[in-house]
Amino acid sequence: MLRKRWKLLVGVILLALLAVFFRYAGTLIVAEDSPEKADLIIVLMGSGPDRILGAVDLYKEGYAPRILMVENWEPGYALLESRGVKVPRDAEIEAMVGTQLGVPEEAFIILPGDARSTQEEALIISRYLQDNPHIDKILLVSSKYHSQRSAIIFRWVIEDAKVLSCPTPYDNFNADSWWRTRQDAKSVVMEYAKLANFYLLDRWR
Repeated sequence: MLRKRWKLLVGVILLALLAVFFRYAGTLIVAEDSPEKADLIIVLMGSGPDRILGAVDLYKEGYAPRILMVENWEPGYALLESRGVKVPRDAEIEAMVGTQLGVPEEAFIILPGDARSTQEEALIISRYLQDNPHIDKILLVSSKYHSQRSAIIFRWVIEDAKVLSCPTPYDNFNADSWWRTRQDAKSVVMEYAKLANFYLLDRWR
């Protein structure tokens, strides 16, 4: 009888913990620091105009003088280029949006690299920072649901600069009620899967 009661108690506790985790799963993947004066704003690829809008706000508010992006890999780009077709990459399009919003063209830095993941973006930017040791602080702009994982990865890869997570306020991710829409639920599930992949696999490669 006592063993059954213990099993029941453990079961109730586990269910309660699962319920709490379910309730706060959305907020746990959001990392937001107060912006500070920095040397560089980094915009991560993989979303729409919401991220560049957040970066433009930080630039116009005087938090940093430059906005940096890394070219991301997309299927078909290499094939088109081999046939002489020039197609703007996502980073180029984001820079064009930024200039139309009032950011000078010379304020943008676009690094080549065909990055396929956040970790590859971080590694490419890390090499850039090694060649530019005067950069001591960066503002990292991504979507809210992506902000915790991207901050973890960048702080793991980049050791010589302070990384502040400044997710864009323009995405519509609802961290408090993430289960109410299919897109938010998908984002949460994918982020936890990618976090697990980072801790179990990617960080050891």
